[in-house]
Amino acid sequence: MGKPNEYRVCIPRCKLRVPTELDSVGLCVYHFTWSVEEACGEMHRQVALRTATAQRRAEMATYVSECALLLARVTSNLCLSDDLKRRILCTFLSLMNLRGTLERAPSGHAPEIRVPAPGLFPTPAVVPGWHNSESNANIRSQV
Repeated sequence: MGKPNEYRVCIPRCKLRVPTELDSVGLCVYHFTWSVEEACGEMHRQVALRTATAQRRAEMATYVSECALLLARVTSNLCLSDDLKRRILCTFLSLMNLRGTLERAPSGHAPEIRVPAPGLFPTPAVVPGWHNSESNANIRSQV
């Protein structure tokens, strides 16, 4: 970036410029939102399949907050087209969904199974010959 009139391009064959807010990642707004949504999808799968460790989930939470901050900076300083505004809103939604998934994820890898305490619920009475009793004939005919 030798001259002030020059601008940095995102990736080869991309004609969009990299805004100064995204210099740290080196991507234009379009490619940045696309990469964030792809990463959110992959991280969401890791959490859903319970392959993400607690440390990995902490890294994901940091990633979500950093990306949201970068997007907020981009939207506050640029005049964006309606298409880019829509993409940014979708990316914010992806980040919010991932954040919610991370907050709801159990701390361990094994699913939580809750077993009621013994004696909390009365055991059902077993009546021998229930199907054959005459008093239950009405119930059987309704089923």
